[in-house]
Amino acid sequence: MMVVFGFVAVLAAIPVVAVVLLWIVYAPVVAKRLADMPWFPSRRHGVTPDEYPEGIFESEPVWLETEDGQQLAATYLPTTVARARGIVIFCHEVRGSRWSALTFTGGLRDAGFDVLTFDFRNHGQSSPQPSWRSLPWATDCEATDIRAAIDWCARRHPSDAAQIILFGLSRGASAAFCVGAGDPRVQALVLDSMVPTEDVQLYFLKRFMYHHVPAWLPLAKLPDWLLRMCVFWANRIIAREHGRAVLPISRVAPKVCKPTLVIHGGRDVFAPLETVCQLRKEMRVRPRMWVISQAKHNETVHEVGEEYRRRVTRFLLRHAQAPQEVVPAAYAERLSYELVPSTAGQ
Repeated sequence: MMVVFGFVAVLAAIPVVAVVLLWIVYAPVVAKRLADMPWFPSRRHGVTPDEYPEGIFESEPVWLETEDGQQLAATYLPTTVARARGIVIFCHEVRGSRWSALTFTGGLRDAGFDVLTFDFRNHGQSSPQPSWRSLPWATDCEATDIRAAIDWCARRHPSDAAQIILFGLSRGASAAFCVGAGDPRVQALVLDSMVPTEDVQLYFLKRFMYHHVPAWLPLAKLPDWLLRMCVFWANRIIAREHGRAVLPISRVAPKVCKPTLVIHGGRDVFAPLETVCQLRKEMRVRPRMWVISQAKHNETVHEVGEEYRRRVTRFLLRHAQAPQEVVPAAYAERLSYELVPSTAGQ
C-alpha cells in the first residue's frame, strides 16, 4: 500500500514540477519578448508648430526637473481667453514628442484651458540617456516625469484656482492613469489609445505563444491565472534587467474614482479594444468611453476631426470649476523663478 501511495504521489508531483520548470525557463523568454516588442508609430501626419492654428508663438519654453535629476523640455501654452478654467498636462506616446499635443488638444485653449506639454526623458529635447532603452510599457520613469509636470503646475498656481487634468496618449495614457489615480491634485483624466499593460501582455502571450515554445507544450490551454503569473514574473525580470518597474495598471484600476474619459480605436491592434473594456470593468467608477470604430492605435483624432475636439472640450468643461481671471501680461513674470537655465538637458 505504501509503495502504491508513493507511486501516486510521484505521478501527481510531475505536473507541478513541470510547471515550475516551465516558469523558470519560459518567464525570461516572455520578459525578453515583451521588452523587445516593436513599436509602430502612427502613420498619420501630426500638426507641427508651424501649422498650429492657435499660435505657437504665444508659447513659453520651460524646463522641468524631476526628483531623480532629469531635465525635461516643456512648452506652456496659455489660454487664448481672459478667464482660465485649468491646466491640461499632455503626456505623449512612445517615440513621440511634446508636439503631439498640437494634434490632440486643439480647441482647449479657446475653451479656457492652459496646456503644458513636455518631452518624456530620452524623447525630444529632454535629457538624453544613451544607456536607457525606451520600453513600450509605462514604467515608474514616466510616472516620475508626469509628477514633475504636476509639481511645476502646482508651484505656478499655488492657489486652488487652477485644476490639473492629465491628457495621455498610448503609453503616456497608461502612466497618466497610474499617477492620476493617487494624486489629489489631478481632477480628471482623458486617456486616448491607452495600453492596459497586463491585459495586453496576456493577450500577446496567448496569441503568439506558439512562436516561442514547441507546439507540443500545451501552454495555450493553461488557465489565465497561471499565464498572468508568468506575466507578473516577466515584468519583475524586466524591472531587474532595465532598472525600471513596469506600472501595475490592473492593481491601480480599482482605485480610480475621478472623472475619466476613455477614447479608443475599434481597429487598434496594439491595445485591442477588449483589453480596455476589461480594464473599465475593474475600475471603481466606470469611465465614459468613446469607441471610434475605424480608428487604429493613436489615430482616433484623425478619423473624427472636429467631433474629437468637441467631445473632449465638453467633457473637460463639465468637470472644470468656475473660470478664474487671468492677466496675460503676468505670464512671463510667473515663470521667471521657475525656469532652468537654457543649457540644461543639452
